[in-house]
Amino acid sequence: MEVATFRTWLSDRGCTFESGRNTIKVKGHACVTVRRDGRRAVLPDVGTKQRLDPGLVRQIVEEPGLDWNEPPGPASRA
Repeated sequence: MEVATFRTWLSDRGCTFESGRNTIKVKGHACVTVRRDGRRAVLPDVGTKQRLDPGLVRQIVEEPGLDWNEPPGPASRA
């Protein structure tokens, strides 16, 4: 899944994004903090066309308490 599609999906479900100098760095890469209802997840801050690992997508969906059964991407818009 591309980062842009995933960010749109998260935003549609009430997530907000924080970036800047106080954000977390994971393995040397800058990251964006995804927040929803007091919970957070960490999304790598990579290019919008970059594809994300499905395991990472699932982790980011579950950490802020979103339902994994509503898949991100085109299947959710059918």
